Amino acid sequence: MAIKGRLLDAGTVEQAQQSAARAWLADTLAGHRSLLLADTNEQAAELSAGLRAELVRLGLVQEDGVALGHGSFAGVGDLVQARRNGWDLAGYEGNRRGPINRETYRVGAVRADGGLEVAPVIGRGPDGEVLGDRMVLPVGYVGEHVALGYASTVHAAQGVTVDTTHSVITARTGPGALYVGMSRGRDANTAHVATVTGVDDTARGRADQTIHRDPSAVLASILDTEPAADSKSALATATESSTQTGSTRTAVELLADAAQLAATERTAVWLDQLTAENVLSPELRAKVAAEDGAATLTRVLRRAELAGHNPRQVLHDAIADRSLTDARNATNVLYSRITHERRFDPVGTSFAEWVPRTDNREWNTYLGALAEAADQRAAELGREVADEAPPWAVAAFGPVPAQSTERTEWQRQAATVAAYRELCGHADPAEALGSAPQPGQAEAYAAYRAAWRVLGRPEIERDELEMSDGQLRMRVRAYDRELPWAPRYVGNELAGAHQAAATHRQTAALRSAEADTTTDPAEQTRLQREAADAASLAQVLHNRAAELQKLDDARAKWLAHTAGTRAAAERAQSMLAERHADDAEPEQVVTAEEWLTAHRDALTEDEQHRAITEHDIDDRPDVIARTDERSEQPDRDLREVAAAESRPVAEDVVRVPSADETSAAIEKANRALAEMHARDVVDTHEADQHRAEELNRWHAQDQAAEQETTDHTAVDDEPAFVRSDAP
Repeated sequence: MAIKGRLLDAGTVEQAQQSAARAWLADTLAGHRSLLLADTNEQAAELSAGLRAELVRLGLVQEDGVALGHGSFAGVGDLVQARRNGWDLAGYEGNRRGPINRETYRVGAVRADGGLEVAPVIGRGPDGEVLGDRMVLPVGYVGEHVALGYASTVHAAQGVTVDTTHSVITARTGPGALYVGMSRGRDANTAHVATVTGVDDTARGRADQTIHRDPSAVLASILDTEPAADSKSALATATESSTQTGSTRTAVELLADAAQLAATERTAVWLDQLTAENVLSPELRAKVAAEDGAATLTRVLRRAELAGHNPRQVLHDAIADRSLTDARNATNVLYSRITHERRFDPVGTSFAEWVPRTDNREWNTYLGALAEAADQRAAELGREVADEAPPWAVAAFGPVPAQSTERTEWQRQAATVAAYRELCGHADPAEALGSAPQPGQAEAYAAYRAAWRVLGRPEIERDELEMSDGQLRMRVRAYDRELPWAPRYVGNELAGAHQAAATHRQTAALRSAEADTTTDPAEQTRLQREAADAASLAQVLHNRAAELQKLDDARAKWLAHTAGTRAAAERAQSMLAERHADDAEPEQVVTAEEWLTAHRDALTEDEQHRAITEHDIDDRPDVIARTDERSEQPDRDLREVAAAESRPVAEDVVRVPSADETSAAIEKANRALAEMHARDVVDTHEADQHRAEELNRWHAQDQAAEQETTDHTAVDDEPAFVRSDAP
């Protein structure tokens, strides 16, 4: 059976401790073997003391007892834990062995001298708790090395398997403790997450200055095990600095910074030259300068240069294309002209090929030196890869050749990929290439594209590259139309239903235990009624959670059904972002309603001048009836129907939805499931039809080929005619 993990938004640290303790007590009273884990021994002692008081109130533990070493007491029925190995106690008053550190014991008797008679807890069987052999702990050991065992730290849970665990998760919890706490329980592992933090000292801030984080975000910060910079030793820091100094990343970052400065200066010089050549008017030159357009033009011209174009000629053609006098923003117009129907896919394989060409000798010398350093580092990486033969390189290029010529080519290809891996910090031993760099990183993107080509990967984004902006937006719009009919997201509500059901089950267990200990008949009746009510409500919530689980499954099916449309939209959005990454102002968007209004106005204007023909007049009753029937029963698309409905609310709130909300969500989910089934039927029918057409075509081709073979055979077998006048 799969281990269940649950996250509870418990609020403050104190509230998380109370929630975990209450849940542990309820599980224990219900007959389960449970673990309660805290960050520190102090927190564990505090939780254990509170639980002992509750067990005493329920009559399950004797109040009088002996003092323990951690400021608490233990009596008959208590659960205690050893905090030191006591090998010397083997044989003491008949002990078959001594106590073991972190082992838990059930107290059977309290001795007059302050000692304890205990039995180790081995596990839980059909008849309840299973205990080991009796053991006597002297007063000296009890007073120094025994503590209450209701709660403990992660060290006591190592290697233990129980029914359930309840862990108090705070910012101090380590990743190892989190893993242990969420993996020891067979049936359930619950993290009671402290999500609310405030100021430690009210003198330094107001008490209401609190931060509420999502439980998943708290766990993510715990699992982020990247060591802090200030935790590194001086030797490690020096070694890392030395490594970075000679890395591809350092050389390329220096090259990128210098290339940007040189290209910006170059663009300004070109604009001045084109003004002197009367290609650009002085007024427009001043306007571009006022718009601070040199930086925007520099980036797009660098992309053009890396793609193999002459950047100065590209700028000249954009300015000379047509007048800029009426342009509201000259820089935006030039940018649009440069990028219109152009594909700026970087070419080349070395950093020397990606250096901006300027008329400044000093810039050229400096940039050339940086590019040479980057290329030398890439070649060095190629040799290292050939010597080490990592899995990613062998998978991409095959085993390292033994012959010199083939080995050199292998190293060259590996160097191109290794340079980008070091540049982006990609260290996966199996995956050759990491993610693409962010837009605007021209040199890094050129290195990425070079590595992509060397690996021989397919140009999967070629479709998006060849699409117009309008086509890309239609892909985005296609997924936007799918969103309204999606089954409601109920992940938080499902969690809320599970949490509420667990709370009422705990209440039922506690009230039932209290009813068993009270002697007042009226109080006992009240407690039993509350326990029954809590159990009934827990069952109702359990059924509600089952309904919500069906909704969650329906949404998962919808996500799988629309995955292709969603992926295409994401690729289209990425391409649009790349094309317009340097836009100075947001693009003007025309809504569907505005387009339809303009379209209707145009039709109305056209109708005023269109001649009326006999096809426009038809008073036949059957035609009118069919027209009325179509108007009364329109075949509306589900996407249009769902788009007109109200949007779901409170999806991000952990709560229990009402029965009406759940029923409405189930109705829409069933509608979505029916839509997906209908689409699948159509797709299957089309696939079967295509397959049948393909088989028929193959059969016709086979028959034609067979007939052609028969005809040739008949011709070959036909007897030759002999002329009667032949000699």
